[in-house]
Amino acid sequence: ITVIFIFAVLRTAYGLTSSDLTTLDSAVREVVPGNVALLVRLAFHDCVGGCDGCLNVDNPSNAGLEPLVEDLDAVYVANSLDTLVSRADFWAYAGQFALARAITNTNLACDTADANCPVPDLNISFQTGRVDCSTAPYTDVDVGLPSSHIPYANLTAFYADNFGLTEEESVAIMGAHTLGGAEIDNSGFSGVWVRGGAQLFNNDYYTLLLDDTWRQRDVSDDATDPRWQWNAAGVGMMLNADMCLIKEVELDDDGESSCSYDDCAASDGASIVQNFAASQDDWLEKFASAFTKMQATGDFVLSDVE
Repeated sequence: ITVIFIFAVLRTAYGLTSSDLTTLDSAVREVVPGNVALLVRLAFHDCVGGCDGCLNVDNPSNAGLEPLVEDLDAVYVANSLDTLVSRADFWAYAGQFALARAITNTNLACDTADANCPVPDLNISFQTGRVDCSTAPYTDVDVGLPSSHIPYANLTAFYADNFGLTEEESVAIMGAHTLGGAEIDNSGFSGVWVRGGAQLFNNDYYTLLLDDTWRQRDVSDDATDPRWQWNAAGVGMMLNADMCLIKEVELDDDGESSCSYDDCAASDGASIVQNFAASQDDWLEKFASAFTKMQATGDFVLSDVE
């Protein structure tokens, strides 16, 4: 009910009819089950280089997203959504819908004794006007997605250069990793970021980064192609790009760290992680700001909902 209400308000604001609302919502609902984390991931991947409703499925960094793009395009075409929004707008809408669904899931699972419950709406405004690439929904363009071993300074520079994010917003948008996980067949990495919480949207990601039981291990069964990640028993999994938010990990070309969690110095982002772990509200505010900037990236003019 919450999700329907949110998007009903948005629809009225940007001038689509109630019938259009039913069509768009129904289309998204066909794809959302089992794909909440993937829809948020696609929203990010699409906007690197500009949100244009196009994905290079031959890029290994996009592994696992092709079936989702196929499903989205099937409902986009079947429902003639091109008369309402571009594919890029539809993907942006689906990403916001997925976040709202994750928050609903979180609140349904809330412990009333938890000070972080319920999680409030992000209040991210949906805007239209994104322009699809000429070959949508596919492209052969390599937009330069970040490596899983990217160090902190490069990570924050990437977000600043691509989306205009501040340092705090850069750390905040990484919190999307509270959703979902990694699969060997896609990225070569394995596990969920937050064990027991892969469908929930809260600040557990930051809380778990402060756990002192993290150990790095190679999860690949191919000695010539190692996949170094961080694991903590009963806690979850982190990539080097996650761990660099809290620790100054020193990596070789394969991604193996020369220091342990205990021995690595604190990274420049450590104080931000600590703040987001202590204040879910602070994280949600910065995340909403970062996600809004990300979805506004590209050569187009957006029409605001207000």
